[in-house]
Amino acid sequence: MDSLSEWEIAQVSRLQRDAGVQRLSCHFSWPEFCDERRCFHQEFVYDVSMFASAQGFPWSDVIRTAVIAKSIFPQLDGLDTPDLLSLLRDTLSECLPDLTPVHRHKFTQFLSDTFTTRRRLFQATVGGAANLSITELHLEVQLPPTPCPLAQGTELHQWEHQQQQTQLTSALQQKEEELRSLRDGLRVTLGDIPEDVQLDKEGVLDVVRAAVSATEGQMLSSLNQEVSLLSDILQLKLQQASLATRRLHNPVPSNTGLRPDTPAKTKTQTVKTKTGLKQ
Repeated sequence: MDSLSEWEIAQVSRLQRDAGVQRLSCHFSWPEFCDERRCFHQEFVYDVSMFASAQGFPWSDVIRTAVIAKSIFPQLDGLDTPDLLSLLRDTLSECLPDLTPVHRHKFTQFLSDTFTTRRRLFQATVGGAANLSITELHLEVQLPPTPCPLAQGTELHQWEHQQQQTQLTSALQQKEEELRSLRDGLRVTLGDIPEDVQLDKEGVLDVVRAAVSATEGQMLSSLNQEVSLLSDILQLKLQQASLATRRLHNPVPSNTGLRPDTPAKTKTQTVKTKTGLKQ
C-alpha cells in the first residue's frame, strides 16, 4: 500500500473501470480470498475510492477510503444493519478524522445506502455463494394477437347516426300507422235513435239537427287530428332527409388495422436463473 501515492491514485481515477480496478489492485495484497470473491473485493475497493475522488476528496483521503473499503469488505458476512452502521462509524472516526463535515456526510451516506440496500447480496458474496453455477432457461411467451380497431365494430359517429336513423324510422312508422287507422275508421257516429218512439215532423227535425251538429264536431276533430299527423310525418321525413345529407357530406372513414385473422406474435425471451449471486 505504500506504493499508492497521490499521483498514482490520480492516474487510476483517469482510467476506464477495468483498467482502473487492475491498476489499483496492484498496490494491495489480497490474502482474504483466493477464489472469485477476490474480484468482487477489488471492484468494491475501486468503487468506493472512485466515489471519494468524484466528490473532490483530497488524494490522501481517497487513498484512505480505499484502505477502509478493503478492510470492511471481508467483515460484511453475517452482520446485520445496526452492526454494519456501527462498524462504519468507528472506521471513519479512526481512519478519516480530518474529513470536512460535507465530505464526511456524503461518504457516510454513500456507504450506508450501499450496505443497507445490498446487505444480503454482500453477505452472500462474502460467504462464498458466488461460486455456484448458472442455469439458462429459454421461455417462449405467447402474446395475444393485436386487436383490429373497429374491424368488427362501428365508429362512434356512425353508431350515433344509426341510432338517430332508427329513432326517426320508428317514429315515422308510428305516425303513419295512426294516420292509416284514422282514415280507415269511422269519422262520425250517430247517437242512438229510439225505435219505439213515434216522432212527429218536429221531432224528426230535432233529431236530424242534433245529428248534423254532432257530425260537424266529429268531422272537425278528425280533420284536425289528420292535419296534425300529416304535419308530424312531414317533419320526420325532413329530418330523415337532413340526416342523410349530413351522412353524404361526412362519410364514415374506412377502418384501418390488421386483419382479424392476424396470427398471434410469438416473442422469445431468455431468462437466466442464477443460483449464485454477483454484484
